[in-house]
Amino acid sequence: MVRIGCLAASGTGSVRRRRGATAAIATSLLLGLAAWSSSCLAAEKLVLQLSGAPQFEFAGYYAALWQGYYSQAGFEVEIRPGALPGADPVDPARVLAHGDAQFGTGTMQLVLRVAQGLPLSLLAPIFQRSGAAVYYRADADYPSPGALAKARIGRPPASDILSQELISALRSEGVDPAGLHFVPVESGQAVAALADGRVDAAIGSAWTVPWLARQRGLALKSFDPADYRVEFYGDTLFTLQRFAADQPDTVRRFREASLKGWEYAFQHADQIAGRLVAEHHAEMAGPDPAGLARYQAELAARLARYPEVPIGHNNHERWSRIADVLAASGAVPRAPDPAAFVRDLAPENGRADDRRGLLLAGTAAAALLVAAALLWWWWRRPRTAPETAALPQEPEPLPVRPLQTGQQARRFAALGQQIKAALGRTKSGSRPLGPEPAAPLVTPEDTHPPTDLNDILTHLEPVLRLRLPRRATFQFSLLPELWPCRADPAAVSSAIRELVAAAAADLRPGGSLVVGTRNVALDASAAAEIHGGRGGEYARATVRHHGRGLSATALDRIFDPKVSRSPAIAAAREVAVRLGGFAKVESAEGVGTAVHLYFPRVIETRAAMSVAERPAAE
Repeated sequence: MVRIGCLAASGTGSVRRRRGATAAIATSLLLGLAAWSSSCLAAEKLVLQLSGAPQFEFAGYYAALWQGYYSQAGFEVEIRPGALPGADPVDPARVLAHGDAQFGTGTMQLVLRVAQGLPLSLLAPIFQRSGAAVYYRADADYPSPGALAKARIGRPPASDILSQELISALRSEGVDPAGLHFVPVESGQAVAALADGRVDAAIGSAWTVPWLARQRGLALKSFDPADYRVEFYGDTLFTLQRFAADQPDTVRRFREASLKGWEYAFQHADQIAGRLVAEHHAEMAGPDPAGLARYQAELAARLARYPEVPIGHNNHERWSRIADVLAASGAVPRAPDPAAFVRDLAPENGRADDRRGLLLAGTAAAALLVAAALLWWWWRRPRTAPETAALPQEPEPLPVRPLQTGQQARRFAALGQQIKAALGRTKSGSRPLGPEPAAPLVTPEDTHPPTDLNDILTHLEPVLRLRLPRRATFQFSLLPELWPCRADPAAVSSAIRELVAAAAADLRPGGSLVVGTRNVALDASAAAEIHGGRGGEYARATVRHHGRGLSATALDRIFDPKVSRSPAIAAAREVAVRLGGFAKVESAEGVGTAVHLYFPRVIETRAAMSVAERPAAE
């Protein structure tokens, strides 16, 4: 018996040794494959040269870096800022031409560089509008290019694209620039020149001029040169033509990762703006970088026409018209052909010769073969009773609780009835006439069930569309996973409807209006910059439109119902305050207005659930 036991033990040890040797070989093979694939897929180092200092104009690229989109695409990216405060300006096109970067950003000046012979390839215009405008003091009257005949006009250097935007608008209106009185103004000094009276009007950028004027207490009006000729694109991602031709896959992947970063930046504007300020505070100009970043975050979405227009959308016909306008204004000797410098790289147009894709596919196939071999060995291996007994037993399946769909449907139907009651609907196809009685409000202390703002706005959509002019653009931008919040549906729906009606009255012809929701977490410092703000987590509803906007004086008194330019905004704030939240208004003359209503987040717990909401089994 002893002898048999020794033979059995010896046999088992032999099997185990063979099994261990096989496992060691398989492990070595897997490690070798991993090392090989890692060496082949090492991150490619790239440099992105920005055209300006760190600000929200470039937020999407920083978001792509911080969220890991570049690294997921196989890149190690360095983002280099452009002109910092007090430093000489940087021309990204020249930087790329000298081989110091692979990608860059720029405005319509890129078209000028193409006409001058630089072989650039424009990949994605992030902003569908340039943001250029002609600004003048509110006590003056220069509402169009023709009205500038007797004005002293602040003009940046001739090489500045803002100067070309002004000249092209003048020529489009039949105004000869040679007959006007131009006063040289350094780039970025338009507000100072208007404030001290050196000029009557000046071309400037919406990225900074309205904000700086508000900081100085200077009331300005403006008109958009795009109203008098084709609309110029804003900041655009580009590379060199030879780089695009030699490495099309790299260019395509970089573009896709960048656009993904912009999508994230628009969806999480407060987060990205806060991090920009935290990491690049020293590189930002002005006494209030945080306030400027938040202002620019709202402006960026309007200039990009997000989410109405896909980020990076290219229109060849528009590029052609832009080139023609620049040629007619004398900026370029002849209009370059967009087919030579505009590159279309849609994500679905991936090439069959994508070497990285083939490498990944080969690595995956090899790993599958190894896995199959190991599985075959495991299935065919000798089994002994002790090993089988040592295998863990499969746990019993947990009971599955059925979804309470009927209860959810009843809650949703009740919400709809509350909103209908608040709206006071009239006969089919007609609108309510005259002011409606204020909806009953609740206080923060009231026990109010958690509310989904998206549900409220979805029910309101048909009514809101009726409020808008026929040619206006209306868009919903609802965050899918919105936090539940403390909000009375009747009161909130009434406030939103009146805000949309007020915005519709202020819309410019063909203007756009966006109603959206976002999750917002505010720390104490950020909340302190909002009138009545408090730190915490909030669900935010926003009504944003492109219209005349508010002066600094009107904005300061917007919440006073006795003197407010918009009683609807003052009333909406009262709704938010009585529900434990607050409101914030951002506006710029000639750009538009955004009204944000913050409602405190409600975190549902089982103890807080009402009896009707609890599962029947309990």
